[in-house]
Amino acid sequence: MALNNLEIDELAEKMDIPLVFCNFKNKLEDESLEYNHFYIVNLEDEYDEVTGLKNSGSHYTCFQVNKYKNDSVEAVYLDPYGVEPPTDVINFIGFTPAYNKKQIQGSLNNACGWFCLAYGHFINSYPNRTKDLYTDSLNFTELFEDLAESNHHLKNEWILKHFFRSNDPNKRRPIEVEGLDQNNISGENFAHKIIIDK
Repeated sequence: MALNNLEIDELAEKMDIPLVFCNFKNKLEDESLEYNHFYIVNLEDEYDEVTGLKNSGSHYTCFQVNKYKNDSVEAVYLDPYGVEPPTDVINFIGFTPAYNKKQIQGSLNNACGWFCLAYGHFINSYPNRTKDLYTDSLNFTELFEDLAESNHHLKNEWILKHFFRSNDPNKRRPIEVEGLDQNNISGENFAHKIIIDK
């Protein structure tokens, strides 16, 4: 199920993600960069340049720019398809951020908003994060298979679903993924608990 921007805003609040922007990429030009905050960007512009009609949105990506006490700045852009950032994002940040080249979302899957939220939670709220943006971003993508090199999209979806399970064992329901042998996937990689109550 694809998410809209209102659902993303609501989930981000529940997941303790410091989200300050969820909109079309061309709307970044109206914003000021806020360090240590999370941005979710729809890769379409608000209006189609050929027809002039309002777009409905295509694919969510995300980024964060952190500034540390020593004034060093780190920026990471995540596209679940492993594609480099668009010019709008680079211009907004002021330089080309580090970005993932690993495709963690299946090409027939519409879970981009879910992947962005999981990443935002992992780098901002996961208790065992290192608090180094580059390291935490790498650790997040390492949870998933590279779908450009394997066909384990069901494994990636199973991992993603764990970000949206409740911490409360009384409310937690098992997550089943059709066609996936969950006995062959180690649970050791899932040390952090998931925070959404279902």
